[in-house]
Amino acid sequence: MAETDPHVRQIIKALLILEYWLRNYKEVYLGANMFLYYQKGQPKRRISPDVFVVWGVENYARRSYKLWEEKQAPQIVFEITSRKTREEDLGKKRLIYAQIGVEEYYLFDPFGQYLNPPLRGYQLVGEEYSLRPVEASAPPARNNANQEIPAGWRLPSQRLKLDLWALPTNDPRKPFVLRFYDPAARDWLVEPEQALVDREALAVEARESKAQLRAAEERAAQLEAELETLRREGGAK
Repeated sequence: MAETDPHVRQIIKALLILEYWLRNYKEVYLGANMFLYYQKGQPKRRISPDVFVVWGVENYARRSYKLWEEKQAPQIVFEITSRKTREEDLGKKRLIYAQIGVEEYYLFDPFGQYLNPPLRGYQLVGEEYSLRPVEASAPPARNNANQEIPAGWRLPSQRLKLDLWALPTNDPRKPFVLRFYDPAARDWLVEPEQALVDREALAVEARESKAQLRAAEERAAQLEAELETLRREGGAK
């Protein structure tokens, strides 16, 4: 459970970004902050990932996720770690995720106070996690943009086929943000705010196109009427 506003916002943002990116996949489920039960008949054997992704199951709204019903563990889990959750994220949760077969486990610290660097990733090897190296480098620029992005830390996800980036900000209230980059498209995944802007721009464009089409149809009808008038006048002569 997230403890501060930046943690909550980062969970929501990660969920919305990945949800938008995976929107065309039918058998991919994206969950957030819900109970995942991993042993039938033992209701206390549960865990609550901040964000998780499951391939191979139907995409519909769930109240909880039960492994024995779904028959598929999440392949990816994200935890937005904090002062209250860091020990559990690095201890109990890491052991349980390895036990149930989560292939990739990522932790992100938006304050950079508990993880150094603020992004950490584990890959399941056999029945245990192996800590993956994090690359410190300058991230790629956005497509069709000259805006420079400050240097950060990169971790590629084999499952998502995306690069995860922990990037610094100019806001001391949230020093780091988690971003997703698509190396195949050579562009950053659309953020929720930008998705709304793009959607509104498309709506405006559609309205303008309809108005232009309506005006063109009215003009065509007017020209047809004028042509018919000229025909009648020519016939009368």
